[in-house]
Amino acid sequence: MLRWLIPLTLMTAPVAVAAATPTLSVGDWWEKVTVKMTGDGTAQTCRYETNLPSGGGAKDCKVVGASAAAASQTGASSKEEYSTITFERRFSVGGSAPAERTMQTGDKLLGRDVMALAIDGAGKVSGCKVVLSQGETGLDYGCSEASAERFEATAARGAEAQRQGFLTVLVYGHNEHMV
Repeated sequence: MLRWLIPLTLMTAPVAVAAATPTLSVGDWWEKVTVKMTGDGTAQTCRYETNLPSGGGAKDCKVVGASAAAASQTGASSKEEYSTITFERRFSVGGSAPAERTMQTGDKLLGRDVMALAIDGAGKVSGCKVVLSQGETGLDYGCSEASAERFEATAARGAEAQRQGFLTVLVYGHNEHMV
């Protein structure tokens, strides 16, 4: 059931995330959107969380157009089955890629892309390279989307103004059958 939810919700998660963080921190940060849906494709809950000060903590969000599209793609009708899909973006400062995140019991990794970013003194992404791509989702967030992000500017000039870090995009899911 997770496979059909991925294209459906990949379209909605980046919009909610981008709207919440117009200027990103150059320090370590994370943000995630978690969507819970029934087997018939009805979105039950949507939750946005971040550790960014500008994010304002956890908030409810809305999945637009999910119910009809999901039901038509799957034919599923069980309201006793639930799938939870989580989309995460994590930024870590430094010259070495972050360690792989341990999944919770029952979670299945659906996609993971790690991009090495160079950020100039104005906060613009001046370089991006995908250094790891795994999973079966065909994530719709890559270097062109990362390059459109704006990070905090720095007062330093020259080579010391150039910062580097890694942006990790994760998608993972979990199925449950409620009795």
